Amino acid sequence: MTDVSNTTAPADAVDSAPKPMRETHFDFQHRVFSLPAAYFALEPTSKQPVLNILLGDLKAALPFNTLKDSFSIEEDGQDARLLGLVERGLAYVKQIRPGEKIPGELLDGTASWSVDDRHRMIARGRLTVQLVSWITGSEMIVVDLEELEQIVEDPNTKDRLKTAFIQLAEKLGIHSDNAEQYIHDRIDDLTQELSYIEALRDRFKSIRALSDAFVKLQQIYRADRTFCSELQRMAGLIKKPLKMYDSIFEQADAQTGEIMGALRTFDATVNFIRKIRDDLRTRLMEWEDVLQAWDGVPIERSQQVEQLQKMTYRFLASHFIETKVWERK
Repeated sequence: MTDVSNTTAPADAVDSAPKPMRETHFDFQHRVFSLPAAYFALEPTSKQPVLNILLGDLKAALPFNTLKDSFSIEEDGQDARLLGLVERGLAYVKQIRPGEKIPGELLDGTASWSVDDRHRMIARGRLTVQLVSWITGSEMIVVDLEELEQIVEDPNTKDRLKTAFIQLAEKLGIHSDNAEQYIHDRIDDLTQELSYIEALRDRFKSIRALSDAFVKLQQIYRADRTFCSELQRMAGLIKKPLKMYDSIFEQADAQTGEIMGALRTFDATVNFIRKIRDDLRTRLMEWEDVLQAWDGVPIERSQQVEQLQKMTYRFLASHFIETKVWERK
C-alpha cells in the first residue's frame, strides 16, 4: 500500500496552481490577458482604452466593450473591475501591462512617477523661504534655483527654521517632546508632495517654449503668408492652455502660501496638492507626443519644422479651438 500523505506533487502541478489574487496589482484571470506582448493603452485616434494583443502575425486593439463581449467577461467580475481601474490608470501612465502594479494614484494617492532631486530642492527652497518669511515677518520671493539652494544651506536659515518649527508647534497646540520633529516631518512631507508640482511646472515650460517658437518662426517665414497665417492661429490657440495652466499652478502655490494654514489643515492640503498634481499630469500626457517631437529641433527654416508645424496645428485645433453655438431666435 502506498503512503500518499508523504507523496510530493509533481512540479508541473505546483506551477499550474492558481496564484493568489493581489489587490495591488492588475491580476487578471482570463487567459486573453496572458497572451504574449499584451498591454493596455489609449487608442491614438479615439483616445478610448484598448487591449493590444498579438494573434499570430496579426496585431489587434480591442476596445473594452468588444473585449468583454468577445471573451464573455462578466460585468460584475474581477476582470471587469480591473478593466475599470485600467481605464482610470491610463490617465497617469501611457501603458499598463497585465500583472503590473496598480498606479499609486488609485491605491493610496501617491504618484506613480518619480521626480529629480532638483525638483525636491526647489520645493524645499520655496517652503524654506515661506518659513523664514513667516518667522521674520518680511516677505521673500525667490525663484532662482541657486539662490534657493544658498538660502536652504545658510546656517542663519537653519537657525531660523529651528525657531520657526518651535513657534509653529506652539501655535498649532502641539506640546509634546517631539513637537519640533513633528513639524519638521510635516515640512518634509509637503516638500515631497510639492516636488511633483515643481517637476510638472518645469515640463510645462516646454509648452511655453513652443509658444515662443511660433513667434520666432513667423519672422523666419515672414515671406510665406500661408505659413505665417497658420503660425498666428497656432499662437492664438496656445494662449488658452497656457493661461489655464498658469491658473492651476497659482492655485497650488496659494494652497501652501500661508504655511500656518497649510499645516493646520495638513491632510486637506496634501489632498488638494495631489488633485492638482493628477490633473496637471493628465493634461501633460496629452502634450507628450508633441513636446517630444519638437525636443532638440532647431527653430529654423527646414522641412522638419514644417512637418512639425502641421502636426502641432492639428493637435492645437483638436484640443483648444473655441466653438460658438448659434441659436435661432
